[in-house]
Amino acid sequence: MKKASAAFDEGDYDEVEAFCGELLKRDPNSADALRMLIRSTFEQTRYNTATLYASKLVQMCPEDPASYNRLASVLLIRGRYEAAGAALREALRLDPDQLALYNYARVLQAYGRWDEAAEILESLVGVAPYRPNIWFSYAHSRHFPADSSPRRDLEKVIRKGKFSLHDQGHLHFSLAKLHKDAGDVEQAFAAFEKGNDLRARSIQKQVDGIREGRILQTVGTREAVFTEEWKRGLDGPEVSPRPLSVILGAPRSGKSLLEGALSAHSRTRHYGELGGVQELLAELPREVRNRYPLFIRELGSEALGRLRARMDSIWGEAVDDQVGAYVLTNPSNVWHVGTLMALNPDTRVVFCERDPVDNAMAIYMRWFARAMPYAWAIDTIAEYILAYRRLVDHWEALFPDRVERVRYEDYLQAPDTHASRILRFHGFDWESECADSAGESVDPARVGMAGSSERRSRVNPEFARIGDEFAAYRPAFERAVEEARERVSEYEFPRTTNVRVTVGGASPRGEQ
Repeated sequence: MKKASAAFDEGDYDEVEAFCGELLKRDPNSADALRMLIRSTFEQTRYNTATLYASKLVQMCPEDPASYNRLASVLLIRGRYEAAGAALREALRLDPDQLALYNYARVLQAYGRWDEAAEILESLVGVAPYRPNIWFSYAHSRHFPADSSPRRDLEKVIRKGKFSLHDQGHLHFSLAKLHKDAGDVEQAFAAFEKGNDLRARSIQKQVDGIREGRILQTVGTREAVFTEEWKRGLDGPEVSPRPLSVILGAPRSGKSLLEGALSAHSRTRHYGELGGVQELLAELPREVRNRYPLFIRELGSEALGRLRARMDSIWGEAVDDQVGAYVLTNPSNVWHVGTLMALNPDTRVVFCERDPVDNAMAIYMRWFARAMPYAWAIDTIAEYILAYRRLVDHWEALFPDRVERVRYEDYLQAPDTHASRILRFHGFDWESECADSAGESVDPARVGMAGSSERRSRVNPEFARIGDEFAAYRPAFERAVEEARERVSEYEFPRTTNVRVTVGGASPRGEQ
């Protein structure tokens, strides 16, 4: 398990699964191996597989409340709040554990029961002051004005406690939120800086990989593989197992606002952040997976058909003829649009874009549950945003009739207008349930500037004021964006000789 843990810290998930697989061969009832596999698949956004591992852990350890809690954590990220609540109630029946109560508070927040959630979190902070995740949720449970802020208590916890780099970063993000609520912008930004630095140091090898050009190499690979020539060989839309709608955009670019409107329509099914392509790739032999995405281009129609059928089975339900769009919102799908178009040629893409400087500031001041190695420094965030946009430009050039854009700033001003336009793009008529007024009205002064958790909230431009609040720090982000713009625009992918690869069949020369 030490080797698996070290591989996880370095982001080598293939090694994690190899080590855990060996351990499970020796001991099929190894709960430690399953727990590590849950962490690994969660980090890869393979939430279907993480759910299966967590369910197996519950079956293996039916009297262990922590197992139900792990299952609930995965269900929460998938938006399955009713199932998560059921798992947590079982965990609490077995033992009123602090972590289960913490997750139950998250379920209450998802249902808009803010005051109940805040009471639970406040009590947990009192009995477990050295739990970073509890402090974070407590700090974000409501707005804390200066005269009632617990920030001094949190500062004492940070000074006295012994925490990992990851947990120190988590605590500093909590402190930044409390400083921001109190109107102390200078201290808030200092805490964000400290938190980002600590989190980056906790995954330094992965961050170094971003600075060495990993994102740009990924973009260049997609541009080199998925070309006009490749597109001409695609099957027609009539072969698509189910119509997919891929909502793309860097984090904090307004995807959730549009997602809420689309998901309310009677002819959509919300799949959220399920990573279908990630799940599919994980099933392939490692030597094939290592040649992704090249092997997608080289597949014959028979092999592509088999892959298409396997991909469709991953969604876990039969196609519903009444559903006109299955909505996917995982931001990392930007790397897989070519694959999705090959497997589901009628896929539609909606790109949510925001002013890159404001977007970078919003990412920098947001704690993410996953490592996301680009998200913890101004320069890497800026490069990610511009590289993301470059790749979307590529997809739009290849599929001009399949890609639509929505500007965050425009959506804030006229949400129903833009939601209606995107519905027409899918061939849907307007429904009153999609209206902005159908969302929950959330007051920033009540919950703080962090937003309204997982509930569909009504559009409120007050939640987009981060650029104004931290205007004094904007020049640093502007410089980073301009420098990144130059790097991204000038990047050229080194061309190499293509090698034919097949999956489940033979190439014309007989190679497997």
